[in-house]
Amino acid sequence: MILNKGKRHFLFWLCLLTVILFTYFGLRHDASLYSKPVVLIEKVKVIDENNSTDAYLNHVTNYRQKVKAKFLNTDRQGEKIWIENNYDSSQGMDQKLKPKMQIFLRQQGDAWNFDNVKRDATWIPLLIALIGLLINLMGKSGRLTAISLVLNTILFIITIDLNLKTGTHYLLPLFVIFSLIVSALTLGLVMGFKKRQTWVIFATVVTTTLITMLLAALVFKLNHNQGVNFELLGFITQLPVPMFFSMTLVGVLGAVMDESTDMIATLFALRKENHDVTTKELIIAGRHVGQEIFGALTNVLFLIFIAGQIPMAILFLRNGNNIGYTYDMNMALGMVQTLISAIGIVLTVPAGILWVIIDSKYEMHKRRLN
Repeated sequence: MILNKGKRHFLFWLCLLTVILFTYFGLRHDASLYSKPVVLIEKVKVIDENNSTDAYLNHVTNYRQKVKAKFLNTDRQGEKIWIENNYDSSQGMDQKLKPKMQIFLRQQGDAWNFDNVKRDATWIPLLIALIGLLINLMGKSGRLTAISLVLNTILFIITIDLNLKTGTHYLLPLFVIFSLIVSALTLGLVMGFKKRQTWVIFATVVTTTLITMLLAALVFKLNHNQGVNFELLGFITQLPVPMFFSMTLVGVLGAVMDESTDMIATLFALRKENHDVTTKELIIAGRHVGQEIFGALTNVLFLIFIAGQIPMAILFLRNGNNIGYTYDMNMALGMVQTLISAIGIVLTVPAGILWVIIDSKYEMHKRRLN
């Protein structure tokens, strides 16, 4: 039995490695699938190098590269070309090119210029490796989690596509529908569609998220949006307020689902061990679990937000902007979203306890009837 299990693990890792290698080599030779020109860099040499210092004493070294590349697609496939690439040592807005890299080109007049790096041969094999590890280490739960991840990604793409087709005014309703479907699908796949625990968690998630978003909207309304500059959302091309609430909705949903799953699973386990557990005991247990979770979870959300803002904040500060202006331009909206998520995390505790108590009353009523 142990030998068979060992063989299964060996075959799994062998198959996973084969798939990763096959995917990598396939994506390294899929340039014909792209309409944009793709070239393979064969040779790179630095033809100029100089140091510069700006008014804020930021020191960088500027480089100019001469790059020899070969077309991998279009009607110029096989032709070789020389292009120039400029970058600095910070590589904040540009990139150093190296041999064996595949890049996209754009044409400006008669000249070809570097556009972007072709990265599919790197991140897709890594994604396959991640999913493979998830499936192997977590068994059935891992397989269901991987399936839910793929389905949620597809649903997200469909939601974005519907938004592009229907216009900006339907963004928030579309993400409300997306959130409901994703919540039910994820919980159902991972925990089981037929389990009452699944639907108690779902009810908690929906209730808490709805109350949290309504509270946020009410506060904004009463405050007339003072101090909240929605227009500072990065790369905004749609109505900023629906975009902000859509982003916040998804963030709150994830935090609430995380906490409610842990808390309600604990309360259901307690109820399973003691069928005569009282309402007071459920409330006390739920509060204790909530106290253990929401402090750490709030800090995790805050740290994730801070991690995403570090590069831009440093860039602003290094270019002479004060802390107040840097905060307003980069961090204010994110802090508001973190605060709203924290409110949702706190509200999850009473909402989850309430739904567990309702389910307990229902179960007791069924027992009496039987």
